[in-house]
Amino acid sequence: MSDNASVAATAKVFVSYNTILIKALGEVDYTDPPSYAPNGLVAAHLDAAAIFTGVHTGYVTVTVQTTTSAPRLEGVRKWADVEEVVFPTSIGDMRLFGFMGDTPPPDLPSLTPQGPGVYTLRLHASTRPRIGTPETDEPVEEYLVCAWPLALGRDAAIEAAEDLTNLTSANVRAYRERLHSASPGRTNRSPRR
Repeated sequence: MSDNASVAATAKVFVSYNTILIKALGEVDYTDPPSYAPNGLVAAHLDAAAIFTGVHTGYVTVTVQTTTSAPRLEGVRKWADVEEVVFPTSIGDMRLFGFMGDTPPPDLPSLTPQGPGVYTLRLHASTRPRIGTPETDEPVEEYLVCAWPLALGRDAAIEAAEDLTNLTSANVRAYRERLHSASPGRTNRSPRR
C-alpha cells in the first residue's frame, strides 16, 4: 500500500431540495444535517454533512475519493468552486445519500473507511446553475468529494465537534495545527481565475 492509498468511484446521485447528505449507513440515531453552508457549498458537524447543489431536483455526477492523507490539488482549475471543511464523526461508516434517500449509491465508497475520527472533506464543484433550475434526468453538475483523516477515534471526533462549533477558517486552521496534521493547508480554497 502506498503512503497515500486512494479509493475512488463515480455515480449518478439523485438530488432533491438542492441537497446531498453525508450521513451514517445503517441503523443509528439520525443526526439532522447542516441546513446552511457559510461557504455556499458544503457544511459539516458531528455525524452529518451537507453538500448544496444548484440543481433543485434531478441527477448530478459525484466522484468520491478517499485517501490516507491530503491529496494534491491537481486539476483544480477545472472546478468552479473548491471548499474544505472539517468533518468529525463518531460513527464508522459515513456515506453519501441523495436528500431524503434511504440508501446510498451502491458504487460509492465510505467517506470514512478508517472508522470514527476527524476527517477533512474537500469538495470540488463544477459550475452550478442558479438555485431553482428545472428538474433533470441528465446530470448537469459534477462534484468531486475527497476525504482523508486528520485524527482517528471516537473521542477525537467528539472533542473536535466541541472545539469547532464555529467553523471559521481561523478556527479550523488552529484546530489542524493542534493536531499537527501532516498537511494543515487552508480552508475555503477557490481556484484562481
